[in-house]
Amino acid sequence: MSGSVSELCGWAAALTPSQLPPDVARAARLQHLGLAGASRRLAPLPSRAACGSGPAGELAAFLLYHFDDSLLGGRVSAAALPLAWAGPSGTTDELIAATVAANEVAGRVGLAGSLGRGPGEVDVRPLRAGAAVMRARLEHASAAAMTAAVEAALESSAPVPLGEVATAAGAARIAGEILGGGGIGGANPARIEAWGGAGNVWFTRTLTCPRFPGSPGANVALDALDVILGRHLKAAEKRLRADQVERVDVRVSFASAVCAKATEGLTPPALGAWSLAEALSLLLVHHELGPEWLESGASGEKAEEVAALASRVTITPDWKLSARRLRVLAQALGPVLGPVGVAKLLRSARPHLGGELDADQLVPLFRERPWEALTGLRKRGGLDACDLVSARCYPAEVKLYTTRGGWWPERRNTPTGIAEGLEGAARARFGNEAAAESLLAARGDKPAAEWIAELRA
Repeated sequence: MSGSVSELCGWAAALTPSQLPPDVARAARLQHLGLAGASRRLAPLPSRAACGSGPAGELAAFLLYHFDDSLLGGRVSAAALPLAWAGPSGTTDELIAATVAANEVAGRVGLAGSLGRGPGEVDVRPLRAGAAVMRARLEHASAAAMTAAVEAALESSAPVPLGEVATAAGAARIAGEILGGGGIGGANPARIEAWGGAGNVWFTRTLTCPRFPGSPGANVALDALDVILGRHLKAAEKRLRADQVERVDVRVSFASAVCAKATEGLTPPALGAWSLAEALSLLLVHHELGPEWLESGASGEKAEEVAALASRVTITPDWKLSARRLRVLAQALGPVLGPVGVAKLLRSARPHLGGELDADQLVPLFRERPWEALTGLRKRGGLDACDLVSARCYPAEVKLYTTRGGWWPERRNTPTGIAEGLEGAARARFGNEAAAESLLAARGDKPAAEWIAELRA
């Protein structure tokens, strides 16, 4: 493993702006744009102040509110970009190249260790690896120094229980350890060989800027509910009221939402950030869901409506949707998943799948053609033969039942804010269209410090 990581870090240390495909460079600019917008929205919130200041404070806030972005492999921006904002040097193009280098290494770190993350855990390894690469680039450190830092992220970090980032104090502690290089959890070495493809396979193309706080999988369900609410508004010419909702049934694939047990006892703002039932209820009551609605007391006199609705939201891990996700993952990532072995893959997936498989689920499950996963797992060729964007599939089905006896369904597979939806999502989160256009069009030789000053204004 060390040699492969060493080669990857050697490439990341030497990556120049001229080596970036235009769409990858633009995605990295959008990455800064979207995260800066998220930071601005979090800044005035009561719980944000308790997270601290500087890069560690920003990272803690992103962890607490779960309002950042992600790549295939995990979250990177929340740690790497605050470091870049705090100590910019060189040109804007060099900043973007450093951002892509952090993405590419950290995305591979996250994918490599993805089989070791259990339900209700937060994987800090991509964050730590991305921060290590960004720091090395800012300090013009050697490839050897970058390799040592990335290997430390792999060897001494492990996913942490959700509860450890569910309070401002806990998130601040974990953020300090991520950026400070301290040990987090026990050893959890990578099991998937995901180190190749540098310069040919770009994890940056899998960047997702979700519309709502929460995981990409949770955002698929939230997007579905938002579509239903919009459809009802168009049909009835008025918003659906909370007292008109009888119940909401949500079916998700494995790992698309943190299990209910992991969110027990959480308090705002982490409750709405991690509990899909709470987030759906907030969206139903307010017809919008930003981080400001996650704060304690934000719902005001409607807090009882939110609580009542949350008790009428059912989240069910669905074997059919899990089979679909497994098939898509196997077909998209088979060349790196296959060598792990089917038995090990199934053992890793089983804790995320939910309850026992009932007889009435067999026909829907087989309609998803789960046997095609085996065809995907037989593929070889490493990351170069993978389809990373297709792997970002988190199927969800939402049915909203009204008190008048009707019901509204919506099915979705991917979150908004990915691929062709990235630019619109990042611009919307940034919130200033004129400034966004200027930042995206800025010359590459513009000093990075000036570009970041405009970004953060």
